[in-house]
Amino acid sequence: MAEAARRTLILAGEQISLRTLPAYAQERLAAAMQYPAQNLEEHRFRLPKLDLDVRMAGPELAALCEQRFVQRECDEEVGQHATVHALDATLDGWDAPAGWDTDTGFSSREFERALEEAGLRGFYHHDAPSWQFFNPATRTGVHVLPSRMGIPPWEIGSPMRLFMHWAYAAQGLRLTHAATLGIGGKGALMVGASGSGKSGTTLAGLLNGLQSVGDDYVLLEHGEDVTAHALFRVFKQDDNGLRRVGLRLENPELNWHGKHEFDAMALMPGAFVRRLKITAIFLPHVARLERTEIEPVSAKHAALALA
Repeated sequence: MAEAARRTLILAGEQISLRTLPAYAQERLAAAMQYPAQNLEEHRFRLPKLDLDVRMAGPELAALCEQRFVQRECDEEVGQHATVHALDATLDGWDAPAGWDTDTGFSSREFERALEEAGLRGFYHHDAPSWQFFNPATRTGVHVLPSRMGIPPWEIGSPMRLFMHWAYAAQGLRLTHAATLGIGGKGALMVGASGSGKSGTTLAGLLNGLQSVGDDYVLLEHGEDVTAHALFRVFKQDDNGLRRVGLRLENPELNWHGKHEFDAMALMPGAFVRRLKITAIFLPHVARLERTEIEPVSAKHAALALA
């Protein structure tokens, strides 16, 4: 009786706090699993090391995923499986996302800790609002959206990124914020904060005969060697970066950050590859020198940059 009353209170519009967060996450996950399948479209994306099934109200999000993902080739090893329900307030019987109780404050660390204690992972986007919850044990997730395409704006170039991150982490793989450059199947990771020069260096390398598996997020697999797998086809660059390398785009698409987004696999099919064996880590730094210089860094600095 008390549990039913708490569920009704949350779905009636109660603002979520750390106290009610685990219950809200568990209820939304359970409700997503029970939502009538006949009211949803289901799409399977065959990613490196992961089969991702996404169930949603309409084709818009699926079309975006098709445009952005690098799906594995037929002869590649089949991955583990995860399912995500991307459900929005236009669906009959599905409630609009609850908001956060701002009077209680918000700490991302405490948010993560509260969910972790319940065996869950999650993220809250304040502006929409929208929620992402994932259960690593069952490999199921729910994206609680205000509209069919109400995802956070920074995920337009890399949709389902957090769900992929959580699903890969559950099998010992790492979705990593890094750019890559290589040649002949071997290469390096470039890591660092936004604006450090990762994307510009990658683009310049591609246009001068090098290869890449991504300039923003890649999948790292650690075995006998460390292998970086391509996940997203989209590269990002600002006007100045495009001018520096002499690249002009037809019908350029600007993202939420005012950068151009373009399909690197279509623009440079021979240079964009599916995997690279990683043999080094670079920490780019825009110094505005006449010539590029390479200096050694310690393992400590490389580890901190990766973090």
